[in-house]
Amino acid sequence: MLKKDTRGMLRSARLAKQWTEEFVCGQVGVKLKTYIRWETGLQIPRLASLEVLCRIFSMSVVELGFLESLPDASPSQQDVEQVPVDDTSTYEDILVDRESQTEDTEEVLEVLAEELALCWKEYISGEQVKLEILVPTYIAHLTRPTLVPGPDQRVAASLMSQAYQLIAVLELQRGNTANARQNGTQAVVYAQLARDWNVYVAAQVRLATIFSACKRPGAALEAYNDALRLINAYNDAISPTLHSRVFAGLAEIQATMGREKEARQLLKLALAIFPTHPEDEPCFSYIQYDLSMLYLYEGIVFLRLGLTKHAWDAFALVDTLKPTPNKRIRAEFLKYRAYTSLLLGNMTQSCIYLEAAAKAAQENSSELVFGEVYAIYEHMLAIWGQEQRVRSLAKLFQM
Repeated sequence: MLKKDTRGMLRSARLAKQWTEEFVCGQVGVKLKTYIRWETGLQIPRLASLEVLCRIFSMSVVELGFLESLPDASPSQQDVEQVPVDDTSTYEDILVDRESQTEDTEEVLEVLAEELALCWKEYISGEQVKLEILVPTYIAHLTRPTLVPGPDQRVAASLMSQAYQLIAVLELQRGNTANARQNGTQAVVYAQLARDWNVYVAAQVRLATIFSACKRPGAALEAYNDALRLINAYNDAISPTLHSRVFAGLAEIQATMGREKEARQLLKLALAIFPTHPEDEPCFSYIQYDLSMLYLYEGIVFLRLGLTKHAWDAFALVDTLKPTPNKRIRAEFLKYRAYTSLLLGNMTQSCIYLEAAAKAAQENSSELVFGEVYAIYEHMLAIWGQEQRVRSLAKLFQM
């Protein structure tokens, strides 16, 4: 495993070149899964692959961040040839190698916490395929410290819950709702074991989101209420960001059920308690709830209440945000703006946003959003099916 100060140097070098992981692994001649392990520090390239990396990047072993990970490393070629890890190593081999290098479980968990935080950033950046390969490896590595009682068990269980939450949302984006619910439930169980109430609330929020996507508002309401009961019991221990997120989710469910007064009250609470700098809170790494998401929920609440113009104004607030929202949230805004334009009877605007939403969903590998965009297109066909501008959008869904 690479040291913490050298992990990410290969990735930085690739991003500087504006290359994809697929391009680099093709140049080196290894599988994408292997290359991702190099970038995340789970595996060290063998000598032949290391030489190719140095050649294509025009950088040294030190500049790519690998030399410091070797035992008794020095800049000599002889030391580089002593790399003990082969590209064909299984994850179990890497696991054993990690444990042989350090017996400090606390340090390993610290590294895994940092890597999971990076995974959440990759998720909101649309790195679906990469994470589907990578995240299960964290589950494998966390199993032992999570299940064996000891001083590190609760920390490991907290990280295990975060990993299962990430797998749950990845499954949801693929449209695998049954798997998403199963992994979401696992996340709740491990959060209980950890007695990490911020992670527990986040896990319940994740489960509620999955139920909402499955058109099960009653089950979503139950999950949000479980989170709210914990917030009431441990108020001072729960992050304000999570407070706001739970209130926003409850507002959406109440609006879905036609309870306008309750929905508006909860939305006001979500806005009132939202912190000035949510990114400074420890839970932000795995909840990823910022001002853009708050505006998104505000628009959804108005949409559910039939207040279409209010919804449009709320969705339009995204244009005022600096920096701009991440790729996944952007896709959600485009989808809802397409639908709101449809409700307002603006065909041209609806076509523009629908095309952008479909392309954004494909970039994120989100079959869930892509399917929802197609459902909007079916509504558009029912209203403007004779219009060439609308019919021409069919090409977006013919692949």
